[in-house]
Amino acid sequence: MSCNNQPDERKKQMHFLHLFPRMLKKFKNLSIRQFRYEIKANVWVICLLYAIVGVCLVAIAYWVDMKLSLGGAVPHFFQADYELTRQIVSSLVAGIITLNAFTLNSILVVLTNFSGQFTPRMLTTFISDKRTQHVMGIFNLVFVFILFSFFLLDQQVTNYYFAIPTMTVLFMLTAVAAFIYFINHSVNWMQVPNIMFNMKCESKNQILETLGKDLEPFRTREPNGSPNDLCNKEAITVCAAKSGYIQIVNYKSLVRYAQKNDLIIRFEKRIGEFVLEGTPLMTYWERGSNHANVERLRQWVYIGAKKTEVQDLEFGINKLKEIAIKSIGNDDPDTASNAIFQLTDLLLSISKVTRFTPYLTDQKNDLRVIIKKETFEFYLYSTFSHITIYAQDDPVITNDVLEAVCLLVESIDSSYYQISWEFALMVAKGYRAPFTFNYTRSHFLDSLEKIANTTGNQEGYQSFLEEVKQQAEADSGS
Repeated sequence: MSCNNQPDERKKQMHFLHLFPRMLKKFKNLSIRQFRYEIKANVWVICLLYAIVGVCLVAIAYWVDMKLSLGGAVPHFFQADYELTRQIVSSLVAGIITLNAFTLNSILVVLTNFSGQFTPRMLTTFISDKRTQHVMGIFNLVFVFILFSFFLLDQQVTNYYFAIPTMTVLFMLTAVAAFIYFINHSVNWMQVPNIMFNMKCESKNQILETLGKDLEPFRTREPNGSPNDLCNKEAITVCAAKSGYIQIVNYKSLVRYAQKNDLIIRFEKRIGEFVLEGTPLMTYWERGSNHANVERLRQWVYIGAKKTEVQDLEFGINKLKEIAIKSIGNDDPDTASNAIFQLTDLLLSISKVTRFTPYLTDQKNDLRVIIKKETFEFYLYSTFSHITIYAQDDPVITNDVLEAVCLLVESIDSSYYQISWEFALMVAKGYRAPFTFNYTRSHFLDSLEKIANTTGNQEGYQSFLEEVKQQAEADSGS
């Protein structure tokens, strides 16, 4: 079994793709929802659209004033001669530039401070917000309209203007209103509870919706055929063509291609993992007479320079987890508590949407793709284990984690009960500091007891109490 790179064949088949920008090659392999996510994450797209609208409005104003010459036909109040129009437009060009610079500079300074305190991913989340993008688009539209209008003014064509000065003033008033709205929106968005709620909603909308519609329809627990039957067949390994993080896999196209060519494909890496050039990416078996095109298989796996949350469940979790951990270090228990409960909601959504099975099948339920196995236990520990390490001496944060697990077991499927109890027990045993207040100790034990009763582990809870009692007696004796 060797890596099949096929450099000569790849150069011939993919030569035409090198003529296109890297971003376009990436978009080529995306589903509709993934494409929308990438467009949303790039603010230049909406700014470009607004700029095009601005150019169209300039053309309309030019046609009204220069071709139809309505400036001399409208009431005197709406008329503006060349000098007045030129003064209005030239003054407001400087005004809109100042407004843009002041707004963006102020917001970036605040966001930079917030990013250092909580997480640098706030910048991306803020820029991806549709209200932020529309306000920036409005600023861009107004700037383009006023700038082009300034250069189109011509005294030799007409002496009186109507559309250009009127629309310039109206658009500037719109920009001022957008500025006020933007400041209000930014202040509300930067409140820490709102930040975490927005991050959670973004993760649920992007990750869970994408997986629910692009991956889950192909998942099954009992496919036709067993993966063990592949051991005796010749396997061909496809290696990564470059280094980076695995960001997106087009599962739909892979399943179709595997069905068409009678293949079974097994991934050696999961979404979000870092691979080096030449690292085994996937292995496939040819069950029929057709031979797979290695480059086709590679192009449906996009490798980039950073992690994204389009299909990476863990990345969405890590954003909120990072806020919780930094809040603990900054002595901000309220923010850490909020992050813990938002993480609990996200984990519940994952358990409801995702079936933890590695098998993807076609319409006939024939096994086509095997992904790296994921479990509820993996996401549970990925969500809370790092937080509990930092909260080993903090009874308040530890109680919040236990309360979060208590809420979780009341909503999840019973098949996850034992895993949840074992994790809660490890959290309880990992707590090291003495309880200063009886209320804190009582809350600690009550949460653990509720988890034990819900998951049917009353005996395990009693054993834990005995261990605590013995430890207390040993400490008092020494």
